Amino acid sequence: MKRQPEATNNEIKASKKMGYNIGIKLVRGAYMNEERSLAEKHGQESPVHESLEETHTGYNYCMTKIIENMNDNGLLIVASHNIGSV
Repeated sequence: MKRQPEATNNEIKASKKMGYNIGIKLVRGAYMNEERSLAEKHGQESPVHESLEETHTGYNYCMTKIIENMNDNGLLIVASHNIGSV
């Protein structure tokens, strides 16, 4: 989703301010065609990136931010078919 980098940054800030471990399920464009069609049907801007490369860039940015902001009690599970992200 185009808004995921901003949402990830907001979640990280909130977790630090409120003192909780963050939980994010980060998904890479599983339903891109369906999301585009649904947005078009309702006269809205598509919430997904326009290209696969933009999708990879956004996903990798979010994953990097999450890893950089993990604390000693943090856990990470990466479930991806994208070898570059893993």
